[in-house]
Amino acid sequence: MSKFKIINPEVLKSSMMNNMEMVKQLINLYLTQGKVDFETLQSAVEARDLQEVASKSHHIKPTMEYIGATDLRILFQELEQKAKKNEPSDVIEETFSRLKKDFDTAMIELEAYSTSLVDA
Repeated sequence: MSKFKIINPEVLKSSMMNNMEMVKQLINLYLTQGKVDFETLQSAVEARDLQEVASKSHHIKPTMEYIGATDLRILFQELEQKAKKNEPSDVIEETFSRLKKDFDTAMIELEAYSTSLVDA
């Protein structure tokens, strides 16, 4: 059983053809750019800019599969669809709140996994 709740290191390794150098590079990239992209999404949610919410959700969504976070990808897809349907802001905010909790956990898990690769 994995010690990770959101990410799946085996999927991450497989996505990078078991090239651990590529795994490390993807993690480092995602820990920086992923957080920036997510902050932009959060700003769009706060501004109630549904077009930008849909766009940013769509942009971030594929990366979730690379790190084995399928449930998180589904939440990004759900947020994207709700924004495209112009659902009420409270619905968007509730979905984003659930997504943010899991995204934050995924970032912590990626950092922990990255550290374990350095220590290995």
